[in-house]
Amino acid sequence: MLHIANTNFESELSATKPIGVAALIQSHPIFMQLQFLPLLYAKPDDTVAVTHAPSSFFHRWRLLDEKQFDEEAVESWGASPSVADWAKKKKLSLTMPKWEVVKQVNSKAFSFNESPKLPGAELIHSLAELEQWGQKIKGPKVVKTCFGVSGKGHLFLPSPHMKKFAEQEFSQGRPLIAEPWVERKLDFSTQWMIQPDQKIDYLGATVCVNDQRGQYNESRVGDLPLIFGEYFPFLEIHKEKVFPILQKMASMGYFGNVGIDVMIWGNDQLHPVVEINARKTMGWVALEISKRRFPKQTIALSYLTKSNLTNLLPDAIVQKDGKLLHFSRKLVVEIIADIHK
Repeated sequence: MLHIANTNFESELSATKPIGVAALIQSHPIFMQLQFLPLLYAKPDDTVAVTHAPSSFFHRWRLLDEKQFDEEAVESWGASPSVADWAKKKKLSLTMPKWEVVKQVNSKAFSFNESPKLPGAELIHSLAELEQWGQKIKGPKVVKTCFGVSGKGHLFLPSPHMKKFAEQEFSQGRPLIAEPWVERKLDFSTQWMIQPDQKIDYLGATVCVNDQRGQYNESRVGDLPLIFGEYFPFLEIHKEKVFPILQKMASMGYFGNVGIDVMIWGNDQLHPVVEINARKTMGWVALEISKRRFPKQTIALSYLTKSNLTNLLPDAIVQKDGKLLHFSRKLVVEIIADIHK
């Protein structure tokens, strides 16, 4: 198997014209570093296709622009026309759902319509609707694009940038999700796999640590009663509520990884679906690392700008001119507790 980590998956969802897989990966240093994630979860005989050579100590990688590959099939981070086009040119097989289905199930409009909503939340289709909603909903509030990720694609209101932010989405025929900004008590995620035969497998759960603006900082995996604390009973309630949504996704023709973000807010109320990510996620990576390397510990997987811990990813890549491009972040694991004494 040949892995490609197109972690900028959402960029392709919102793109108005085709973009090559190498250009997508190279669009930001974070994507260039995260393309090495499969080195942490690929099987021993698998290979990872990347845009640049890592600076040191990594193996089992090949450059995307090589002419021939010994592997027969490709597995991507998320379904992707650019990866499919690349695989076809390299005469490699790639099985993925129809792109229109992938776009539909990844849109926040889909998860909004298919799940319970926060009080006062609305799907907004015009600037006039947005202005009316903003006057009606008091207190902190936020509008989200359909394909934003990890706290990006959010705009907190009131804001002088509201008109530009909204019209950019409306011009593409995409609505905005408008919600009150509530006090979060706990963020967590569940990871699932929808098989091509529509069988649904539950893979596990992680507790997410986000910053005040909803951007991802850390995933905690292992002893679920420990990391969930008093909120552990909410996990089963969430699973029951989202299973019909997963069944609908399967009936629509989607198959592959699914990560569902969840929160407990206010007076300990469950919001069972914050968003649906129909792709691999950092929560899924945390589960894989836990299973393979730390099966008897509870761990925290973090992506930080400052840490004294060992980086699980390359610190730099070798550019075409031989110079090193250094990355500012580290992907690190910290052991929180032992599960089995």
